[in-house]
Amino acid sequence: MNFLSILILFSTFEFSGFRWRTFENFDPRSKNQFTSKMLEKRGDVLIFRALAKPSDTGFVFLSSGIVSERAFSYGTFIFTVEGDLSNLKDACFAPFLYDFDAGVYEVDIEFSKWGNPLYPSGNYGIIRQFGRWYKPDSVKKTVHKFPLKLKQKSVTKHYLYWYPDSVVFASFEVKEGEERLIERWVVSDKTFVPNKPMYVEIYLWWPRNPKKLNKHEIKVLKFEYLPFKESLDKGFLPGSPEVPKVSD
Repeated sequence: MNFLSILILFSTFEFSGFRWRTFENFDPRSKNQFTSKMLEKRGDVLIFRALAKPSDTGFVFLSSGIVSERAFSYGTFIFTVEGDLSNLKDACFAPFLYDFDAGVYEVDIEFSKWGNPLYPSGNYGIIRQFGRWYKPDSVKKTVHKFPLKLKQKSVTKHYLYWYPDSVVFASFEVKEGEERLIERWVVSDKTFVPNKPMYVEIYLWWPRNPKKLNKHEIKVLKFEYLPFKESLDKGFLPGSPEVPKVSD
């Protein structure tokens, strides 16, 4: 079967029925250059790439990232992914929710060893900001780490169930149409349950800067969003019917 392969060389595009915007910026803290040149749309699949390479002025760390054009409210968010998420020592693949308008909440699924090969690859977490990022007492976090072992062609599904009373994280490996649970974590502390509309972001980037040629490729096969009521109709987790207003 032949697929139309398109390098994402423009700032907005459609994927899985939603509109997205690419990140085109240099992050001075992590030294990552986010560029649409590291993204490729192949049929219905979106390919994220990260490349660390030497240059005349030192190493260059090229990364890929997108953000949804619209904000979302309570519901279920599903990311279907192909790639070895257990083999990211210096890089990080992160599908997550972010309160982009105010920067108060961040709900993270992250796969990275953060530079240490002995660290577990799986990371769930929620960040709540109360003030300036540089003030330690203004940021609270709750995190959960877990090991996983995958292969280059492994297909996994990652769920974020966001409700007024909780956030539930779950990851599954998909084999022969069956979903095998890898990990599940529940956050019910209201301090960390977002009450503002959230945007969806997906990154493949370098939180640690390798000093040798390195590259990674992760395929996002599909993104799905089930609004709150539809999530309940499908037998997903219960919660309050009070839903925050979502921007157009």
